[in-house]
Amino acid sequence: MSAVCAALAGDPVLAAHYADFRAKAEGALDPALVALVRQAVAAVHGIDAAPVDESALDEGTKLCLAYARRMPFEHTAITDAEAAAVVTHLGEPGFVAFSVVTALADAECRAALVGLPELAAG
Repeated sequence: MSAVCAALAGDPVLAAHYADFRAKAEGALDPALVALVRQAVAAVHGIDAAPVDESALDEGTKLCLAYARRMPFEHTAITDAEAAAVVTHLGEPGFVAFSVVTALADAECRAALVGLPELAAG
């Protein structure tokens, strides 16, 4: 359970809405890409130190992972051309889902790092 989900456990309605939102975003993408994005973002935060072996990945997936790694701390430096390349690979709906998945992975990592469930309980 993510730190965000744990923090929302005291509000079952909000927790259900969050879980549904997350599931819909993740469901719009290939599950393997979702797992890779979540792992890449966790590695950026130092939570998951194991780097992904990208040698067998297609160029589009590599592009997505590079973009995902920049989202937590370099999002303002991502260019329109970089975003357009991800849109070309995933399509516009896929890009939106990818952006949500990446942002939620970032938020969940940050919540884990600051002990959000403990903060929410206090």
